[in-house]
Formats: sequence, structure tokens, C-alpha cells
Amino acid sequence: MKRFLLLLSFIVALAGALAQPSYFYPQGQRFNSQIPTPEQFLGYPIGSHHTRHDKVVEYFKTLDALSNRVSLLEIGKTHEHRQQITAIITSPENHANLEDIRQKHLQRNTSSQFNTVPLVILLGYNVHGNEPSSTEAAMLTAYYLTANEDEETGNWLKNMVILLDPVYNPDGRDRHSHWANMHKASPPVADPLDREHNEIWPGGRTNHYWFDLNRDWFLGVHPESRNRLKLFHQWRPYVMTDHHEMGTNSTFYFDPGKYSSNNPIVPAQLYDVLYPKFGEYFAKAMDSIGSQYFTKEAFDKLYPGYGSSYVNFYGGAGFLFEQASSRGHVQETSTVPITFAFTIRNQFTASLATIRASMAERETLINLRLNFFRTAASQAKANPVKGYVFGDASDQSRTFAFVNLLRMHDIEVYDLPRDMAVAGRNYEKGKAFLVPTEQPNYIMVRSAFEKDITYTDSIFYDASTWSLVHAFNMPHGEIRGPVTRGERIAKDLEKPVAPVTRSNYAYLIEQTDYQAHKTIYQLQQENVIVKVAFRSFSALINGKERNFRQGTLIIPVQQQTLDAEQLFDRIRKVSAACAVDVYSVETGYNVKGIDLGSGFAVPLKKVNAAMLVGNGVNGYEAGEVWHLLDQRIGMPISKIDVSAIGRVNWNNYNVLVMVSGTYTLDKPAVDKIKSWIQNGGTLITFKTASEWAIKQGLTKEKLVPTDTVKNKPRVNFEHAADTEGARNIGGSIFQVDLDLTNPIGFGFTERNVSIYRNGLTFLQPSKNPYTTVAKYKANPLVGGYLHKASAPKVANSAAVLLSGDGQGRVIMFSDNPNFRGIWYGTNKLFLNALFFGPVITVPNFSPSE
Repeated sequence: MKRFLLLLSFIVALAGALAQPSYFYPQGQRFNSQIPTPEQFLGYPIGSHHTRHDKVVEYFKTLDALSNRVSLLEIGKTHEHRQQITAIITSPENHANLEDIRQKHLQRNTSSQFNTVPLVILLGYNVHGNEPSSTEAAMLTAYYLTANEDEETGNWLKNMVILLDPVYNPDGRDRHSHWANMHKASPPVADPLDREHNEIWPGGRTNHYWFDLNRDWFLGVHPESRNRLKLFHQWRPYVMTDHHEMGTNSTFYFDPGKYSSNNPIVPAQLYDVLYPKFGEYFAKAMDSIGSQYFTKEAFDKLYPGYGSSYVNFYGGAGFLFEQASSRGHVQETSTVPITFAFTIRNQFTASLATIRASMAERETLINLRLNFFRTAASQAKANPVKGYVFGDASDQSRTFAFVNLLRMHDIEVYDLPRDMAVAGRNYEKGKAFLVPTEQPNYIMVRSAFEKDITYTDSIFYDASTWSLVHAFNMPHGEIRGPVTRGERIAKDLEKPVAPVTRSNYAYLIEQTDYQAHKTIYQLQQENVIVKVAFRSFSALINGKERNFRQGTLIIPVQQQTLDAEQLFDRIRKVSAACAVDVYSVETGYNVKGIDLGSGFAVPLKKVNAAMLVGNGVNGYEAGEVWHLLDQRIGMPISKIDVSAIGRVNWNNYNVLVMVSGTYTLDKPAVDKIKSWIQNGGTLITFKTASEWAIKQGLTKEKLVPTDTVKNKPRVNFEHAADTEGARNIGGSIFQVDLDLTNPIGFGFTERNVSIYRNGLTFLQPSKNPYTTVAKYKANPLVGGYLHKASAPKVANSAAVLLSGDGQGRVIMFSDNPNFRGIWYGTNKLFLNALFFGPVITVPNFSPSE
């Protein structure tokens, strides 16, 4: 009864609060009556309903139409074709000179010439779709800036250009908003077990492909991020905000700067001087409305890919706000119920506090950015590394993708002026590129290329390393002498493709190119029969001998359902669409190695793939597989919910993907999968799914034994979280030795491959000497943090295993080869498993006596 009365009192209080604008706005404000409040426009009080994205866009369009303080940009569209908008809010006089202000503002990065030009800041909201309070606060903030007629607001608009992005993740927001609204009761239900507060898988946090967009600023995988990055570099704001939500029983968090884990390559003055000053404004604002808060815990600014940290690498300050979530309209907590309106008010209060602090600390912001670039220039000059040369002559598609990513971050990239050799490796002009360290964005250059960072802590909120050059497995070298630059790359690169010459015998395509699997799929969709060479060979191409590695694609002109002319037309079409070179040969008799009619040239089967999704499955990893196949290969994969596994007709599929997760399939389901494998199916597993496959007896491979220490040293209770947390592998880069002759290794040109690990799955090398596809080195760490207790388990363990069972096979990864959509360097391992797995015959072996 007491619980009911307490909840009822909060419902009554909520109704009263929603009826009073003073609940959100400071007292004594005067607003332009011609500008509609969010409540007037939407037809319901803010906090009583979750606002759909299209209504948010409409409201901002209305502000644009009614006020000369607001102009609205559409910066792009999401995967689901929702608009991405950014409002530019400033005085009418500034609007009339906006481009001039922008240009002078950018020059102020390295010059004190334009210190009177308005300050540029960016307020960003709702990157995690099911953390919705901040978008509602964004509408309140926009209204406040547009309609408020007090002197302070007028001064802000005169001296600042405020960029306001109300929804970083429109697709995820709408997914959650629909859920919260469709389950909202009247009166509202605060029971945490109520359906309103418990989204079904995958939830609204992520974007269309189930990616966390608050990790994508550095990676630029998705259009939402690429569009924001373009706007960021057009404006280079001094301040950015990133509004989030956290556990319902928490309070409010803001970043104090020097007391948290900061990136050591960013000049410390930013953290030590500016953040504490802003913290005083945030604390004063929260104190004024009686909201509890905490600082100095849980979160870090190490990774460049957060919305609150990316600006740090360009001399600006990014502020993270975390608000306890109502995950619906009202929810019980360990103290009193928390309302949606309450969470919105805190986010709105933080927004105004940020603007107020930016205005007050204007000179500090300007001077710190100027000092940032001066310090970076000094560090670059003192650095013995004067540049990085990189490029993979055998895979221009991957090389060009890396160049384009660097350019996305406004990093200067140049052609080589000539062929060069660095550290014993040759780099070819036209296929390799140069990044000098002495350039304005030196700090970001270091982030993209360096692998070793000195940490002050062993607890990481996310990754402990993020070297992009290793994510691409890109051959590269450090230049420690004078750097001679070629032409600067001024636009995104597209791979040129040589015209295809008609053949009467066969066509060859090298597997080394990143686009090779897309090519296979498109050729098969055109009813072209494609073979893969399990042995290397040399053939005459235009009268010259050329070596072709294992994995080369062979397309015979005969033994096709198409005639020679139809085949030629379709190969030309696919070559152009996939940007792959095709070599024509007129004989099957090769100079060296196998001939084209050899039994080692194996016809590929069409891939009919399925992937288990749903409760217990890691949505990020499932989304990475889906995105890879959708966006880069252009092929479908059936996403089968684990709850529907009993209805699966396994004859419809020849490949099953199981990413990491907690699988609780019943025995009949497991037995059916085992039978399917024995009848020729290919099971591909990641991380804990590999553990599951071993424990279910789907393979005879084994896990590395767990710790057997019975009596661990006594440690104080307060150190438990830090001690155990340090044992995790939050995200580090390791080196493995890859068998290039195994079909899973086809297309790689070097045995040493960088791989990303962020889990505790450790596989023993196979007893079969032929089927440990990739094995960790004895000292495998390339970059990042590794606890001493985990090091022996990683060393010499298996990274990829191929295990046979009957006519089928299980291909197990100890890690995730598709991490966050950016690991171009190991995507090929997964794609080889997908496309070549169905035709691999696992070799038998005779155990030694």
C-alpha cells in the first residue's frame, strides 16, 4: 500500500510539473509569443510522451520558418532514410555573415588575428537511441535560444554560433520511442518489470545495423557518422556535448577532466585547465535545481571515437553527460521513482550550463586551442618519425579505403614522389602513399598510426588501442629522415580498373583484392561458374609470366551454362561493378604449378547463409556480419531468431554463423545442427559461440584450461572491481601466424597478421597439424593493455581453427574478425570461411606413435 501511495504522489507531482513551464525553464524569463513551445507544437507536455524523430524535425523546421535566429541544415540521411539535421542558432547579424565567420573561425586555430569572431560550439544529443531524454531537452534548448528575449540569451547569440544536432541516431531513437509509447499505460506503470521498461532484442541503443554510433566518430563506418564528421570539419567547434543515459538507480554524471582517464597524446592543459573550470558551471547548475551528481568515475576520454572525445584531438573540449534513465515515462528506483520529465530537465540544465560556461570561458577556449596546435607542431618537429609510408600493392581496394578514412579526419595524405624502400619493404608510386607527421592534425596522425600508448590506469571503459593502420593490416613503415612529398590527395580515391580482354579459354581474378568476395557473389548471381585454386601457379599474361597464389579465382569459358560472349559481357559487368582486374588466358597449360584443369581447381558452391540472432546473442557482432554482407558484399543472410530455431529447415542453408553470445538451445536443436554439419554444413563461430560449440560436442577441439589457483592472495574489498576489471581484455591488438595455404588464409600475402581481441575465449591449437589456421605468436601483443594473468593464455593459443565432422566442418574464431566494421585486415578471414568453407575437405592425420 505504501508503495502504491508513493507512486501515486509522484504521478500527481509529475502532472503538476508538466503543466508548469517553470519546471524546465528558469524563473523570470520572457519569451517571444510568436514562437511555439515544444508543447504547443506537439500537442502534449514534454516528458509525457516520447517524441518521434519526424516530429522533432518538423519542430526545428518550424523554428527555422518563424525565426531569423535559426537556420536548419539537412546534413544527410540514415540507413533508414531519416533526415539528419543540424540547427545553426545565432543572431540575425551573424546569420548574414555566416560563411565569413566560419572561414575566420577556422583560421583562428593557428592565429590570434580573429579573436573577436563569434565562438562556435556544437550541442549533440541522443547517440544511443534508447537514451531519449536528451532529444526532448534539445527541443527545449532550441526553443529557449530562439524565443528567449532576455539580455543573457541575446549576448550568447551575438557572440556565439551554436550548432545543435537534436538526434545523432534517428533510427535507434524511433525504434525505442515506438516501444516506450506503445507500452505506455495510463496511469503510468513504474514497476521495473513492466514491458515498457524492458525492450526486446536488439533494443533501440544502436543504429539500423546494430552498431554503437558512439564508437564510430573515429571509424566513420556509417552515414550518420560520416555526415557528422563532414559538418565537424567544416566548423571545428570549440566545445561539443554528448548527452547519454545510464542505470536507473544512478544520478547524473559530468566529466571533471584531469581526474579521469585521459588520452596521453592530447596536450594535458586541455584536461587540467579547461575541464575543471567547466565542471564548476555544471556543478552550480545541478546544485541550483537540487539534482545529485557524481564525477571522476566510470568513464574515460582515451578513445578518439566517442562524441565527447573526438573534439579533444582537434584542440576542443568535449563534455559527456550521463543521466539516470527512466527507460520509459516513470520507473521505480532504489529511492524514489524517476520520471522522464526529470531526466529531461537535467539534460536541459546541462545544455544551458554548457552555453553559459562557453561564453564565460571564451578567451580560455581560444587560447587553449591556439596553444594546442602550437604544442602539436612542436611535438611533431621533435618527433624523429617524420612520416609514414603505407600501401599494399596487391590490394588497392583496401589501400584506397584507408586513404579515404584518413582524409575523413582531415589528415593530409600525399602520393609518393617515387618508388621507395623503407625498413626492407618496397613501396610503389601510385600504389603507396605518404602521411607526413609535420602537419596541423599531428595528434590525429599519431592516433591513426601509433600502437603503443602509455597508460596511467589498467581499467578501460572501452578499447585500450585503436591503431587504424593495424585494423587495415596495412603494410607501412616509419620515415626517420627528410620527407619528400608528392601531390596531396585532394579527393576520395576510386580504384581504376583495366578493361577486360575477351578470352576463349579462361579468366583469372586474384583473391588478394578486398573486393574478391563481392566479385564471387556477383558472378554467381549472373550464373557464372567460378572455381578457386587450392594450389599456386604461374601463367603467361600478355606474354609475361605472372604468379598466382592459392585462392585465385578461375572462370573457365567452357563448362558454363552461358556461351562465350554472354560470359564475357557478364565478367566485364562484374569487373566494373566490383573494381577488380580480370586476367584473360588462352591456355590451361601453366608455366609452373597446377594447370587450370587440375583437381585442385575446385568449383565454388553458392552460399546460402543464416545467422542466429535474438535474446542472448551479441547484437553488435551480429550487426557487423549483417553490415559487412549487406553493404560491402551485397549479399543476403537470413537472420533467424533463436526462438524460431525449431522451425528451421536446415536443407535451405549450407552456412550457419553464430557470433558470440549465451546460447541456451535445447538438445533437439543442437542435435539437428550436429547432423546438419555431418551432412556437409559449415558452422562458423566467434568467441563464446566457439566455446559453446566445443562444450556441445560439435567439435573435438579444446579450450585452454582456466586458472586452477585455489587460494588467491587476500585483497581489500574496495579493490575488487579494479582488480578483476584489469584482468579483462577490453580491446588490444595481437599478432598471429597465418597459414596462407589454408583456404581460410587465401588472399593474404604475409603470415604475420594483426588481429583484434576483446574477449576471454582461448582455444588450444588443434591436434590435427593441418587445421590450426592462425596461431598467436609467443609474444603476440602489438598494442594495448594485457594483464599478466592473461598473457600466457593468449601466447601460442589458436586464433582460428578448422575442424571436420563427417562431410562438414566447424570454423572457430577466438575473436571477432569484423570488429566495429573497421577491421578490413581480418574481414577476409571471415569471408573466406563463408565462401570457401562449403568446399573445404578437412584433411585427416595419423597421430604419431
